[in-house]
Amino acid sequence: MNLYDACVTNILLCINESLKTKKSVSFNDVTASPKCRKYSVGDIGKALELLRRNGLVKAKSRFGCSELLEFTATGITEAGQEYLKKIRG
Repeated sequence: MNLYDACVTNILLCINESLKTKKSVSFNDVTASPKCRKYSVGDIGKALELLRRNGLVKAKSRFGCSELLEFTATGITEAGQEYLKKIRG
């Protein structure tokens, strides 16, 4: 999985939309989003961590047994905003 996978892009779009009305977005919020329902929980977890590690979202995460247990995004970084501009054309 890389930053330009459709899964990662849709999750970043989901987080961006949700943060317009909420202070934070959780792992559960993302998995419940209509844009993300077609992805497995494992793929969503990998994509969220990829976004956090690459500095596209401000977030806290917690792992257990190599799986994402908790994730809370509180913002989109400057790099994340640039990514969104690129994909929107």
